Amino acid sequence: MRNNILSMAILASMTSGLTYAADTGSDIDMSNPTDVYTSVGASYGSEGLNFKSQLMLSEKTADSGQKTGIIFEAKNIFNEGDKSPQFTGMVEHPDYGLIPTYNDLASNRSFRLRYGTINTTNGVGWSVDAVLADHPFYGNMAVVQAGPVMTIPVTDSFYIWPILYAGAVVMGDNMQEMTGTELPISSSGIDVPSLVLTGMVYARYAFNDNWWMLLSTSYTEEMQGKSWHDEIIDGGLQMASFNGELSLAYQMNNRQNVRVNYKTDNSDSTDDSYWIEYNHAF
Repeated sequence: MRNNILSMAILASMTSGLTYAADTGSDIDMSNPTDVYTSVGASYGSEGLNFKSQLMLSEKTADSGQKTGIIFEAKNIFNEGDKSPQFTGMVEHPDYGLIPTYNDLASNRSFRLRYGTINTTNGVGWSVDAVLADHPFYGNMAVVQAGPVMTIPVTDSFYIWPILYAGAVVMGDNMQEMTGTELPISSSGIDVPSLVLTGMVYARYAFNDNWWMLLSTSYTEEMQGKSWHDEIIDGGLQMASFNGELSLAYQMNNRQNVRVNYKTDNSDSTDDSYWIEYNHAF
């Protein structure tokens, strides 16, 4: 089931774009979250070991007019840290009838894939973002969204990149486990419980050639279907609607940097996280 959802998320993601903010040709700006270049990175912190890579697929020429690339991220590769109980089905209790059981632990590991293209002249593009994770109650869950992005140069040192995503939540169909009965008709194995909308903003300030700070904020809300943030007992997905991430980076040279990161959200079930990261561009 996990492989089916991951394959679908990957195929859906490979229909659109990363984004790039300015016409820098083959130059690399590692402080720009929408720049496209080939790189690898690794980090470790309160949520385990993470890995990410980016592959530039377009020509590295200043007059190409387009940049294309793909990003892959794997978070908490070794599935470290405290885990939430995993729903494993309903069982018959002699006094209380059907009751839920939690005989497993949800994985803390997650994956993200982005792929796309952007016009390097006007800095306007669009992207698709696909995230695969494990939900404590609904099991395997993928969130696939697409939307436009633009670049707002406030000053030479301060840039803003607003993004508007719209998409769907896709998860494994565990209706039989939830009802505790065998269904007469087999399902397709997947379910789309919600259509969601995410507003996201990147803001970067460069202190000088070596030091810069990047802030990322996002807010997600359902457009249709299950509530994104309501508790499971109320029929929702019980996901954090707000996420904020702050990075302070030291640019060692044009192709290497070290970052200290902090992330928070408005969920009661997750703690704030910290990690240190190294990135190398080629």
